[in-house]
Amino acid sequence: MRDERVFQGTPVQIVRAMQDIAFGVERLSLSEYIDWVVANALRIESIALRVQGTTDEEKAASLVDEMLREGMATRG
Repeated sequence: MRDERVFQGTPVQIVRAMQDIAFGVERLSLSEYIDWVVANALRIESIALRVQGTTDEEKAASLVDEMLREGMATRG
C-alpha cells in the first residue's frame, strides 16, 4: 500500500487485513467495507475503483486488482 504496509495472502485475507487497521469500520461486513473503500477512494483521492463481483471473494479480488491498477498498491 502507499503507506508501505505489506499485506500477504488471498485477496480476502488482504482486504480483511486492511479492514483490521481501518478506523470505524469494525461493524461492516467485508462487502460493506469494500464499498466503503471504493467510496472513499473517489471522495478523497478522486480515484474511481471499478470493483465488480457478487461474492466477497470476487469483490475482494476485484478491489485488489483495481488498487494495483490505479497505483494505490504495489506487488511486493
